[in-house]
Amino acid sequence: MSGDNYIVGIDTGGTFTDVVVLAESGDMYIAKAPTTPTDFAAGVMDALAAVADVMGLSCSQLLSQCRMIKHGCTITTNALINRVGSKVGLITTRGFEDTTLIMRAIGRVAGLSEEEIKHQATAVKPIPLVPKRLIKGITERVDFSGEVIIPINMEEAREAIRSLVDDEKVEAIAVNLMFGFVNPAHEEQIRQLMREMYPDSGILLSLASELIPVVREYARSNTVILNAFLEAPMRGYFDRLRTKLRENGYQGRLMIMQANGGIAPEENVSAVSTVGSGPCGGIIASKQLADLFGHSMVITADMGGTSFDGGLITGGFWHYQRSPVVERFHITWPMIDVESIGAGGGTIARVDRETGRLLLGPQSAGAEPGPVCYDLGGSEPTVTDADLVLGFLNPDYFLGGKRKLNRDKAEEAIRQKIAQPLGMDVVQAAAGIYDIINARMADLIRKKVVQTGLMPEEHVVYAFGGASPVHAVAYASELGIKKLFVFPTSAVFSAFGIAGADVVHTYMTSYRYRMPVDPEKINRTLAGIEDRLYGVLQQDGFQKDDIEFRRIFYMRYVRQVNELEVSVPARKYNHEDVQEIMQQFLKRYEEVYGAGSAYPAAGIELISFSVDAVAKTPKPLIVAYEGKGPDPAKALKGMRKVYFPGSIRKFLDTRIYDFDNLEPGNILSGPCIIESATTTIIIPPQVEGRIGSFREVEISL
Repeated sequence: MSGDNYIVGIDTGGTFTDVVVLAESGDMYIAKAPTTPTDFAAGVMDALAAVADVMGLSCSQLLSQCRMIKHGCTITTNALINRVGSKVGLITTRGFEDTTLIMRAIGRVAGLSEEEIKHQATAVKPIPLVPKRLIKGITERVDFSGEVIIPINMEEAREAIRSLVDDEKVEAIAVNLMFGFVNPAHEEQIRQLMREMYPDSGILLSLASELIPVVREYARSNTVILNAFLEAPMRGYFDRLRTKLRENGYQGRLMIMQANGGIAPEENVSAVSTVGSGPCGGIIASKQLADLFGHSMVITADMGGTSFDGGLITGGFWHYQRSPVVERFHITWPMIDVESIGAGGGTIARVDRETGRLLLGPQSAGAEPGPVCYDLGGSEPTVTDADLVLGFLNPDYFLGGKRKLNRDKAEEAIRQKIAQPLGMDVVQAAAGIYDIINARMADLIRKKVVQTGLMPEEHVVYAFGGASPVHAVAYASELGIKKLFVFPTSAVFSAFGIAGADVVHTYMTSYRYRMPVDPEKINRTLAGIEDRLYGVLQQDGFQKDDIEFRRIFYMRYVRQVNELEVSVPARKYNHEDVQEIMQQFLKRYEEVYGAGSAYPAAGIELISFSVDAVAKTPKPLIVAYEGKGPDPAKALKGMRKVYFPGSIRKFLDTRIYDFDNLEPGNILSGPCIIESATTTIIIPPQVEGRIGSFREVEISL
């Protein structure tokens, strides 16, 4: 792979674009720049220019010395939210044309917030990405075993294609036939027909049997439709960004973050694989640091400018969602299990006119115009405005002093929009905003942890994102957490994780086996999958010795509808291994559903495989520093009055420390605040913080 010195990780968030540069020497450089929603590539270039300035280089000098750029982007997620994608037609088996329109029973409320679900009378299904007139059914049928029951009617297929292309002027066609994932012959015949009829049309044809050959036609249809819908905006963005990078001297490959937790060359990335990939960098970084610190049970808490993303690392590894909900559509794609709510620094506070309640989100002020205190034209009070009014934020040192915050405007917005309607003073209103946002984050974490059969107090919390350290002690205390960690890279944690992400290609497929099964059947199936993945990674420039595999089996009891994921070792199995895998399933089942819930007499089925092929890339070199004494006086910047909500509810004289001058071994007793150029860490009264050997802040509650 070309290049000389640097690996760059870039994360485009809703408010800021973060960048981390890793040097071969082990040095690391970080920077932020505002995200530019009208042209995300411009925000990326601004962030690169900012970090180059930190390094004493021009942007062109930095890029000409880059070995690899790894990029986490939200282009597909934003295109889906705004419905800015290709006009898509769907070809499916006759009789199943309404599958995506009927949805599942939960479709009316899937993807809605708890507040929205309460209003059932106004809850409606989402507008389909493919309307009924663009869905074409053709005569054909394959059974569950892959046997052709009714051959494909090629004249109907020809007419379906002609109608979509000539009459409807579609820009992409998705194909999902019943049991096409078992026998893809009919879908491949449609592709061949498309090539014959419109060889130079440029119309994307996306086959479900290639993209995601797994059971369940509804989610499979949504997945292939999403991929067709989002491919054009994704490719357009990559082209624009690649051009800007090339113009500034970058000659390497552009690697893209995927929702499965790995990167891949942009030419090999499918659009659907990038949906929901935004929070994944933080989970990857958490995994790297959890390995370093020996933490097997971690709650990841990412609060940025737009959202709060909660995830888990259990037993040293993250969880996957097999059938996630994306913008109210169930899809089938392996995504790191991260749940998001509208609870970021830019989340807007308002008073409900009917009930008089203080409500927060999910609307966000975003990067433009941002919170009122940014003084960029925002008029709605936000969480960041409340944090400023309470004294948590230094108006002269936000982003290291690059952005001055207007406290007077923040106070006035909260007074007019929140305090006066509720009959309270400005500080009480700001404290209410602070308490409510923390309660929402705690509720999300509690629900997520309990659903796994565990308890929050069994975990440590990694707080990251620019806003999370301001709120972390508050929501962690509510959950009974005893240890909380904030890292030097916490404000750019997703970019840090992306910089160290490995190249990963995932293949999922469905095979129904009644356990115990002959291990040779499993071995043959997995060998075929892994040979295919070897080929893909070798095309990416990796050798066989560079590649390792991760396997997940999806298992359930006979006649159950839903299955559980079971991580299994990647090796050739024998009969004893099959028995051990069955025992792992029984253990996992009781972890999720409680002791005594397992019922082996029902029989166990292996439904699907998921295989990750992983090619390792260089990781950040995390250096341990020599311990110093406990006294942090060297880092003391001064004092200021800070209002602490919760049980204290008053202003206290609070010590302010400069993070850059704190040393390993320093002990900080609350109330105090640690300020860095990229975030602010709050340590309330009766709470203690300690600077560890990796310059992490360990907070004991």
